[in-house]
Amino acid sequence: MKICIALVGFLVFSSAFAQKDWKLKKDKDDIKIYVKSQKNSNLKLFKAEMTVQSSLDTLLNVILDGDTLKDWNYKALDSKLLNKSLDDEYLLWMALDLPWPVRNRDVVIACKLLRITDDMIKIEISSASNRYPEKDEYLRITTFEGFWLLQQLDDGIKVTHQMYGDPGGNLPDWFVNSTLTRAPYHNFIALKERVE
Repeated sequence: MKICIALVGFLVFSSAFAQKDWKLKKDKDDIKIYVKSQKNSNLKLFKAEMTVQSSLDTLLNVILDGDTLKDWNYKALDSKLLNKSLDDEYLLWMALDLPWPVRNRDVVIACKLLRITDDMIKIEISSASNRYPEKDEYLRITTFEGFWLLQQLDDGIKVTHQMYGDPGGNLPDWFVNSTLTRAPYHNFIALKERVE
């Protein structure tokens, strides 16, 4: 059993931290943001990393608190926790303010909490767009996936957030890709302020 847990932890750790094809795009305030091209898509994905002086529980409470996502997520208009199940699954909703004339978006996020080891927690993120009614004022984002990885180190907690998303509509790829350093940088600054 211990070998199996160690193997799973190694595989998660290895895949999350592999730097192959990642390009460092921003390194500021102890936050590093990388982007990576994908096959079959012009949209890129991002990976953001930082180390914070906090606890795993504090970080989990902030990241999974759907009612306060709007307070620290870039361009968030509103947010709420829709459901929390007993087996560490969360359903969150968030609305996003996009610049005129682009229609504002909303997103329904399924979060699955995985305790890899005592010192490492992964939150898998995926679309749950059909689990909450659409609102007329928003265009629903239906294509995205990613994760948070929280790892206890000697000097703090390493936070890694990796994400791919397609906001839908007719947004040009260059516009979507232009937010791949701005949004995670803003989110990490705000998250750090909340947890330290």
